[in-house]
Amino acid sequence: MSAPVLTLEDLRRRFARHPDAVLDLADDLAARLAASGDAVVAAPLRAAAGHLLARCPDPTALPLWGAPCIVGANIDVAGLATSAGLPAIDFLADFDAVAIERLRAAGALIVGKAAVDPLGLDASAGAAAEAVAAGLAVFAIASDRTGAASLDAAGRGVVAVKPTPGRVGTDGLFGTAPGIDGITILAADVASAVAVRRAIEDAERRPMPAPARLGLIGNDAAGHAVADRLGLVPLTIDAAPFVEIAALTDGDVWLSPRLDDVEAIFIEMPELFPSALRPRLSRALDCPARELAGAQHRLARLKQAVETVFATVDLLLVPAGSAPAGFVNACGLAAVALPDGMALVGPGGSDDRLADAAAILAEMCIAPPVDIATAWPLARP
Repeated sequence: MSAPVLTLEDLRRRFARHPDAVLDLADDLAARLAASGDAVVAAPLRAAAGHLLARCPDPTALPLWGAPCIVGANIDVAGLATSAGLPAIDFLADFDAVAIERLRAAGALIVGKAAVDPLGLDASAGAAAEAVAAGLAVFAIASDRTGAASLDAAGRGVVAVKPTPGRVGTDGLFGTAPGIDGITILAADVASAVAVRRAIEDAERRPMPAPARLGLIGNDAAGHAVADRLGLVPLTIDAAPFVEIAALTDGDVWLSPRLDDVEAIFIEMPELFPSALRPRLSRALDCPARELAGAQHRLARLKQAVETVFATVDLLLVPAGSAPAGFVNACGLAAVALPDGMALVGPGGSDDRLADAAAILAEMCIAPPVDIATAWPLARP
């Protein structure tokens, strides 16, 4: 079941006139979730909306006031089950993840949790992106290691923002690869995703000089058109280190440090795990320490090559169909993937610069107008 996509700006305008509309929205979303059979575990949304109205009746006082949010199942939300896609190790979270604490403080409402693939290995954010595209939330947050979240977003016409690693805390995230795991924000538009990122990041934003050079993977006309639209000088870069890092970080060798939680269960009751996953877990558990050390050493060398690239360009354009992969997290970079599949990547700390450029490019992504039906809770004037 779908409805018009939700944006933060639209909600702000409507809640400013009718703050109690947040209760109508909560009821509508809860009813549609219950009727849709989607893979979303619902949170007590009506109670959360009532609590928000009581503690902060002014919708302009908080940056995400009343904005409904979907959370990936492997991120802790107090009172809801945390799941890595393996029911055998699900548990009820006693506390919120750091990102959830900040979302609540900013006024966001947790709609529910979206399913993830076992251990978040493959399509880590597909259900979350689907919920945003269906109008069930303004935004979603999901874990991401390999860049699959960006592909999930592009496949459903939503935006994916990958903050600079370290700017959004990962405490309370059941990830699969320490040092490579990260959180991605999914939203219907760039402005909503950027507002969420600013509400949950813990690093002080520092101004950076305006970008001047755009790195292109390949020398096609589309890349030059983007450079022209942004007013940047196009430079073709060597994609080899990015491709190798993407392949390297996609390997199961990175699972081995994180398997303590499942090793005993897997050895004693392997039938609890999907058959396709068992060989991968077996290989990861048998991974010798030297293999992981070798991968870490190779990654360090490749990161130096990436740093060399970003010494010559300010931003990097990743063509549609090859979303920013594991090199973004692994190299401490930031990225914004647009609904058409194209993505911009920048050095760590360039989040705001990326946001400005992505907002310009988003204007090139033509979306059909959406008519809000009279029955939609937010349709009243």
